[in-house]
Amino acid sequence: MWRDYFNMEYALYNETVIFKAQAKYHDITTVFSLPLGDDYEGGIEETARYCRDRNLPLAFYAVTNEDLGPLRSMFKEYTLHTNDDWSDYIYESAALTGLEGRKYSNKRNHVNQFKKTYDNYVFEEICEKNLPYVREFYDVLCSDMTFTSKTATEDHNKTIEVLENYNIYNLPGGLLQIDDNIVAFSIGEIKGDVLYVHVEKADMRFKGAYQVINNEFAKHFVSEEIKFINREEDDGDPGLRFSKHSYHPYEIALKYIYIVV
Repeated sequence: MWRDYFNMEYALYNETVIFKAQAKYHDITTVFSLPLGDDYEGGIEETARYCRDRNLPLAFYAVTNEDLGPLRSMFKEYTLHTNDDWSDYIYESAALTGLEGRKYSNKRNHVNQFKKTYDNYVFEEICEKNLPYVREFYDVLCSDMTFTSKTATEDHNKTIEVLENYNIYNLPGGLLQIDDNIVAFSIGEIKGDVLYVHVEKADMRFKGAYQVINNEFAKHFVSEEIKFINREEDDGDPGLRFSKHSYHPYEIALKYIYIVV
């Protein structure tokens, strides 16, 4: 979704894909993903060769704690940088489906008040039949918004792109409806034992809509195999950061920039 924002390119090497992105970190402007595919070490070596040939620093982005061991075994001299704006918020799936305990009392209150006020609300999966109405809702929702940052503008543009290609992507999505009017929707992805939330939009005139779409989406798509929900980064937005912390994350997963020196 962020390929245009970071001017991303990719290369295939020995059944392995490597992404290159333009992102400024200190004096670094070009960074690379860790290889995905059959030849991890070969992909690393090919990326290093590419950088040597072009006199570029060798820098990897979105490096997790689990990735550090293999990288350190290959490159002993390095520097690490983090940016909290891009850390992922990881929650236990049972916590977001159940909202149990004192620490979730405020969230339960919002959900219960919404259900009491709009007792005819409906949650249903996004499908080919209702997809045009989701797009119409989003267009109306954004009609009087002003996007003041590049990331907000990109998020808006890519939300439209996801909706326009929803049937191709085959992603799990759900919507909230009151009196046949959509008031919120969410779109995610399931990878292994993690449910990712990529897009979540709601009409804030309906108090509690965000809390309910969060809860209903989790309850609908979490199975016994899904142990965690990744609600992704806050992009440094204070309101979004407060909201994500208020759900008491199990872990805030750091993403490092690993620069070989």
